[in-house]
Amino acid sequence: MLVDVWRVHLDRASVPPPTPGESARAARFRSPELADRYLKAHAALRATLARYTTARLDFALRERGKPYLPFAPEIGFNLSHSHEMALIAVARGVEVGVDIEKLRPIPQYAAIAERFFPPDAEPPTDEADFFRRWTRIEALLKARGVGLYGGSQDASGEWSTQEIAVGEGFAGAVAAAGSAFELAMHNYGDDE
Repeated sequence: MLVDVWRVHLDRASVPPPTPGESARAARFRSPELADRYLKAHAALRATLARYTTARLDFALRERGKPYLPFAPEIGFNLSHSHEMALIAVARGVEVGVDIEKLRPIPQYAAIAERFFPPDAEPPTDEADFFRRWTRIEALLKARGVGLYGGSQDASGEWSTQEIAVGEGFAGAVAAAGSAFELAMHNYGDDE
C-alpha cells in the first residue's frame, strides 16, 4: 500500500481561493497570520485531493470528527499544520493520519509525556525526542479517528507508523492501517 505525503510551505504556497465555509472559520482566528495559514492549508488539501479523484470534494465528519469525502470514500486523507508548514497524507482504501510539530522549547514535556504517552513508553530524553514521539502518537490517533483522548484505548486492528523528514526544525510522522506501507514524499507546488 502506498501513502503519499505532501509537504506544504504555507508562507509561500500558491493555492486556490477559500470556500465560504473556510473563510467563515478563518474569520474566528485572532491572528491574521494564523487565519492565512489555516486558509492555505485547507486550500492545499482541496487541491491535493483533486489529484486523486474527480468526485465532488464535499467534506463530512465521522462520529468522532475525522473528515472524509462522501463522494469518494475510498480516499483516505489527513491534514496537519504547525506554524509555516503543513502535511497532507493521502492513500486509497485505507485510513491514514499525519502530524507535524515545530520543534520549540516545552519545559513541561516530561509531564505531558507522562499524561498522554502509552503507559509502557520510555520517557523522552529531551524536547526533540518528545516531539518525534508525540507526532507518531498523534498520527496514529488521527488515523484511527479517535482524537487525543483515544490514546488510552487499545487500538483494534493492525496499524503502522513512520517518522518522516519534514524539514529543519520540525518533527513529523504518518500512520496507516495495516502492517506496513510504502511512503512517497512530495512538495506541494513543485510541479506547477
